[in-house]
Amino acid sequence: MQVIYQLFKLIVKVALWAYFPDTKIKNRERLRFKGPAIVVSNHQNTLMDVLVCAAYSREQFYFLANAGLFRSKFGNWFFNTFYCIPVERLLDTDGKPVNNASSFARADQHMEKGGTLYIAAEGTSWMKRHLHPLKTGTARIAFSAGRKNNYKLDLKIIPIGLNYSAPTEFRSHLFMNIGEPLYVRDWQELYAKDQIQAVREITKILEERLRPLMIDTKNESEDELLKKLEEILQNSQPVDLETQFYRSKELLGSLHNWHIKNELSYNNFAQELNDYFKTLYQYRLSDQAVANALDKSLWWKLLLIITGFPVFLYGYINNFLPAFLPKLASWWLVQRKGLYIGYTSTIKISLGVITFPLFYWLQSEAVEAIFSTRISWWYLLSLPITGLFAIDFQVFMKKTWQRLRFQMLDRATSATLQEKRQAIGQELEKLAIFDSKTTV
Repeated sequence: MQVIYQLFKLIVKVALWAYFPDTKIKNRERLRFKGPAIVVSNHQNTLMDVLVCAAYSREQFYFLANAGLFRSKFGNWFFNTFYCIPVERLLDTDGKPVNNASSFARADQHMEKGGTLYIAAEGTSWMKRHLHPLKTGTARIAFSAGRKNNYKLDLKIIPIGLNYSAPTEFRSHLFMNIGEPLYVRDWQELYAKDQIQAVREITKILEERLRPLMIDTKNESEDELLKKLEEILQNSQPVDLETQFYRSKELLGSLHNWHIKNELSYNNFAQELNDYFKTLYQYRLSDQAVANALDKSLWWKLLLIITGFPVFLYGYINNFLPAFLPKLASWWLVQRKGLYIGYTSTIKISLGVITFPLFYWLQSEAVEAIFSTRISWWYLLSLPITGLFAIDFQVFMKKTWQRLRFQMLDRATSATLQEKRQAIGQELEKLAIFDSKTTV
């Protein structure tokens, strides 16, 4: 089974490389640990969080999974075979008392052998960038394994902050922030005196360690406000993923202080920001088009579109079916069947690792039948290259078209948009987040 696990891990890493082409891992050396360990992350993107943490860690993972996934015969076989341990919640027991004794025993045995567990300590996945209170299961499992082995396992809990630019979107970005591990043995004396207090204490500290590793907004409106400001900042002052993360953290702290000190002024600014983006939506524009209003390379970009369009068309047509089917399946399951939207990325990747190899093979076989083996091999090599080119080129065309659309606006409208954006920039400058001298 280890061979199968490593094979799946390789496939997942390739898929993640394509899905999140810009991935940054801070403190990566903390993922080169040797078990036993419990890896905990925020849970924004359902099964994708599990795949990401396992793919970039050296150790082989076992996963604590909702017991509901084990109900069918196939689910029971699949998840038990592939390193999953069922954990009951009230949602899974139909009102019966929760009983996880056997699951905890399996977890103990796994860690006694130096194994690693992944636990989504929030219990449920949430799409918004907010850390919900952690469940105590992580601490209870850690103390159970530690106590049975006299705390000689060197058992540690490793927090990971997962920060997705767009959790459900292909070719988006991911910043993984690996935190400092907690060692269970440090709470040995407290656990001997008061087990409940020790569990609460380590859960509280784990939450305190995890929160700085991620963007943690208070509510949905604040999250939407922050996203719009992040877009404006990145368009005017582009930075790498790590710098962008800490800039967003600083901005979020400044917004919190502003809201506390002057709620009326804060609300007026939020309304001003929303009005600006509503106007952009009205004219089918992006903030980037306004930010680059004086971009003199527009006509060169139009020339690039003309010269690159044949390659784009080739890549788009030859990758249409393998790319379209996973997207269609995720849309159907989410929109028609009511599946939680957080599974979108998981569905796309899971089906994509099947549809792309399958259609590439079928298409190359067809080319070989029509032409020759040599041509079919060159054709097969061209498919992933031109497919990725087509996706990025499509984004490039959209951005260029929006810039051209902005240039075609009447002077009054374009001036109004620029004035609104400049006013927002001035407010950000007061927060010491924005440098107006470097704006485009």
